Amino acid sequence: MLRHVARFYAVQFRLLWTWSGGPSSLVRRAAISVAVAVLALVLTIGLVPGITMRDPQSAALTAVLLASLTTLARPVLIGLLSAFSVALVGLGTILFQITLFFALSRATPGVAIDGVASAALGAITYSLIETVLAAGLSLADDHAFFGTLVRQLAARHHDVGAGEPPGVVFIQIDGLSRPLLERQVRAGRMPNLARWLASGRMTVTAWQVLLPSQTSASQAGLLHGNNDGIPAFRWWDKHRQQLLVSNHPEDAREIMRRVSDGRGLLSAGGASIGNLLSGDAPRSFLTAATLDDPAKEVGRSHVLDWFFLSPSSVLRWILLSAGEVLKELLQARRERLLNLEPRGDRGFPYPLARAATNVLLRHVSAALVVEEMYRATPLIYVDFVDYDEVAHHAGPERVEALDSLGGLDRIIGLLEKAAADAPRRYRFIVLSDHGQSPGATFRQRYDKSVEQFVDEWTGDALVHGATGHVEHGGRLNRLLSEVPHIGGVAARLTRGSARRGERSEDLPDVVVAASGNLAHVSFPRVPGRATRQVIEAMHPGLIDSLVRHPGIGLVLVRSESEGAQALGRSGSHNLATGHVEGSDPVPHFGALAAAGLRRLDGMADCGDLVLLSRFEPRMDEVAAFENQIGSHGGLGGPQTEAFILHPVEWKVAAGIVGAPALHQEIRSWLRDRP
Repeated sequence: MLRHVARFYAVQFRLLWTWSGGPSSLVRRAAISVAVAVLALVLTIGLVPGITMRDPQSAALTAVLLASLTTLARPVLIGLLSAFSVALVGLGTILFQITLFFALSRATPGVAIDGVASAALGAITYSLIETVLAAGLSLADDHAFFGTLVRQLAARHHDVGAGEPPGVVFIQIDGLSRPLLERQVRAGRMPNLARWLASGRMTVTAWQVLLPSQTSASQAGLLHGNNDGIPAFRWWDKHRQQLLVSNHPEDAREIMRRVSDGRGLLSAGGASIGNLLSGDAPRSFLTAATLDDPAKEVGRSHVLDWFFLSPSSVLRWILLSAGEVLKELLQARRERLLNLEPRGDRGFPYPLARAATNVLLRHVSAALVVEEMYRATPLIYVDFVDYDEVAHHAGPERVEALDSLGGLDRIIGLLEKAAADAPRRYRFIVLSDHGQSPGATFRQRYDKSVEQFVDEWTGDALVHGATGHVEHGGRLNRLLSEVPHIGGVAARLTRGSARRGERSEDLPDVVVAASGNLAHVSFPRVPGRATRQVIEAMHPGLIDSLVRHPGIGLVLVRSESEGAQALGRSGSHNLATGHVEGSDPVPHFGALAAAGLRRLDGMADCGDLVLLSRFEPRMDEVAAFENQIGSHGGLGGPQTEAFILHPVEWKVAAGIVGAPALHQEIRSWLRDRP
């Protein structure tokens, strides 16, 4: 028994030493803890009438003993009680402190307590004050925060995964293109990834994203090996007669039902964290397709309870989130004062969404990865959406977006450090699902949205536009859904409002659904695919006006006699035969544009018309149909240039095109890994 206790505390001390940053840092933290304990006790004595100070020096000794003994007891309390509830750990800590208050008031001459009620009130008051002070002083110290988490997990998980082959952690940096990754590594903004690459143990391989260049299609391909039938981030489904939006949980479940065969990348005991689709993982968190599936949440996470029920953690996130909102307001004001163009929509609720992604989602996702490593989970796939969210509103290469990459690199360093203490060895793979292309929006350039333009040419037809920004709403839904006790209700309310905002009560005549600089125009009352001849008969001049519009670079439509056609202002390209008349509009969008358009045309839910906005190769700029100055979903610029950073011994074929092809490469490596 004594040997077990000694080994337990040896592990706790080793982890404390590892995460403290060295002897000087450990001494500094100890000094801060002592100061906080003394101040908390002094304030408690002043606030609670039944507690008095007899001797200041002895009272200081009492505070040190109280803090030290509580620190020593907390790992044991966590190991014994956290399996039931984090709240029970807090209650146990307070009961322990009540006992300590009584014992120390008898053992030391510094403090006098007149009864049980005063001891209880004193313990609660001391705990609250100490929590507030400690949280405030450690706001910027992620090492202290994750070090505490690692010590907690070490107390909960013992000797799991020993002797197992190395696990793999897949880290998806949402929206980061390969060219921008390489520039930021060279610029020193991502030092941990730079160190990995400089070591010679890791390398970067490019892969090309086919239409549509967005997360649900890429994740379906990466995690399930199949992204057929996903024509955009959102599209009109004529069979169901409704708009599907990839990050709405019910729609994400429908997408996964269509692409999954039950043998996804994570099906063999893996974990999905922060994704749209689960990869058939038996355990998933913050994953849109499984939010309402109780089977995926068996055994609540200690991390989630700790994040949302622990007073110190809640206070930390409130303060950090408030700081992020303030930073966004100041940066947006600076952007206006400098008259930087183009400018995205940075009004509310975006500052709250930025705080959710850059603070809460970033840290809770990282903590869940650490927890899964301590569970010895063989495959872990996490999506960090910070950069993608900020880049949509500020621009892919503005300082705000690049700062988020620096923050993600620090998180990667923390995950690497946590893996060194995990019971199972882990390898890391970092990849992106697509890039982003910059540019002023279609509305900013032409003073009207694409659906307004379509509306002008369709007379009295009821036109429904789905071009608003929807990604941060889905991310907030995922976060709310994981909040214990209130999450289910809050998420249902926000999902309901989002769904109402994207659907018309009456069946519309025309639906314009945008995904970056890609837009699907559908005619719900026309069964099947509406051909060019049918559309021209219903709305004469509509197709020609779209083709001639300076903000539209290409219109895809199917002809009854000639098949799929890509129409441009100065020519056309028959995608079925390859015949070109005049100036070919397709190569302008890249070498793989024709293949991507043919694939899109073959999907059952392809729009009756498909629009690609203008693309300016000199600046890599597009004109997003959504209200985003950094966008993806279509073609043109770095939005289709993704990357995978992987161990050098994993031989990845050059010229990978499409997420399903990369899925097969990953599968082969996992089969052959040591």
